[in-house]
Amino acid sequence: MKEIRKKPVFALFVSNRTTFPQEIVNTAMDEVSTAMKRNGINCLKSFPVADETEGCRYAEFLEKNRGKYDGIVAVFPNFGDEGSTFTALRDAGVPILFQAYPDQLDQMDISRRRDAFCGKISAVNLFRQTGIPCTVFPPHTVHPDSPAFDRNLKDFAAVCRIVKGMKRVRCGSIGARCTPFKTVRFDETALEQYGISNEAFDLTEVFQRFRELKPESKEVRELCEEYHNYAVWPKGSEEALKRTACLTRVVLDMIESYHLDLITLRCWTELEKEFRISPCAVLSFLNNRGIAANCEVDTVNALAMRMLSLAADAPAACLDWNNNYGDNENTCVLFHCGPTAACLMQKKGKIVDHPMFARVLGAGNGFGCNEGRMKPGVFTCAGGYTRQGKLTFFLDRGRFLKEQPPPEFFGCGGIAEFEHLQDKMVSLLRHGFPHHVSLSYGDHSAVIREAVESYLKYDLVRLGREADGL
Repeated sequence: MKEIRKKPVFALFVSNRTTFPQEIVNTAMDEVSTAMKRNGINCLKSFPVADETEGCRYAEFLEKNRGKYDGIVAVFPNFGDEGSTFTALRDAGVPILFQAYPDQLDQMDISRRRDAFCGKISAVNLFRQTGIPCTVFPPHTVHPDSPAFDRNLKDFAAVCRIVKGMKRVRCGSIGARCTPFKTVRFDETALEQYGISNEAFDLTEVFQRFRELKPESKEVRELCEEYHNYAVWPKGSEEALKRTACLTRVVLDMIESYHLDLITLRCWTELEKEFRISPCAVLSFLNNRGIAANCEVDTVNALAMRMLSLAADAPAACLDWNNNYGDNENTCVLFHCGPTAACLMQKKGKIVDHPMFARVLGAGNGFGCNEGRMKPGVFTCAGGYTRQGKLTFFLDRGRFLKEQPPPEFFGCGGIAEFEHLQDKMVSLLRHGFPHHVSLSYGDHSAVIREAVESYLKYDLVRLGREADGL
């Protein structure tokens, strides 16, 4: 299982043109590596590159250290040399951020002028000509000592997390798609075209592992203690809590055994009949640990969760587009039964007997519904599908209001506000996206778009009147 939270490592590349000032080149290496350290990034330093021979040496340096760096920061302290830059970085196989130093108005004589503004254009042009992806952020020129460069580095770190974290993803579909939910169907072979594998498991494996598990084992007891602190459990739910811990141990063991990066779960009604619990709390618990996990075997939206989680460096959630909110056309209720991570809720969730399963299976057969309310704040959201061999997502922004759904509204939800929501819902339906929406807090749309469009090559759809040609 790949870790989401990991200190990034960037290889530092410095391009040099010897007809321009030279004393600034080594200074640039020190300034950029200091900026990386300031932003919690490890720096892999080497030597400046000014010609084809040095470009080949740098390419060998990257090959020797392959796997040790997440991205490359290509620095232009002066005009630089586009040809040797291309030779050095063309086979890097990781995101590349181009940075150019600004000139100063009082240092524009021939001995001090940098012209990196122009050199960056030349280098990026060569990469675009040859179809090798790279990243550029505003401002076009930026000094490493500036807050703007700090933002560039943090955004680039997010791009690298997304690209690295979405490569060779191993999904685990635990149980078949819930029979009535054709909306979440997906094409495994389409995912494989993007380096994403899906491993499918029958629920009988879960049942067998559960039966073989010793409820009094140290691992289960420790999980029971974690669950006591994780959510509010009602009196009389001790056995349900223990079964929840056992199911959690089973799923964690499967994640480890099969090297899974995310899981989706067939959540009804076999699990409730077999274990007399609802798995909502289990999924919430996994999400809180940074393992993207959702219900109804919605694998594509679990992938959206992972992408959003990588962007935010924090857990994501998968909710339903569920209810209108009175007559306010730009708000709606986003909700699910409780797989939302506790850190995204206003306070600890309250574990209850799932009212839907109580109605179908009888009271006491669905403890695990994790009731709570989403924190107010801006979020980035996405949803997706596979169709005609392609993996497609929409990407948007919204915010949860302080205003809350009625008290009797069960599960975990919040009042979400979007710009031009009605136009976006028409667009959502025209494209045929499922009823789920994944989200993480914060505005990460720019870094996700950069990672997807430049490197991952998923299709991205814009929602709304203008995007839909209305």
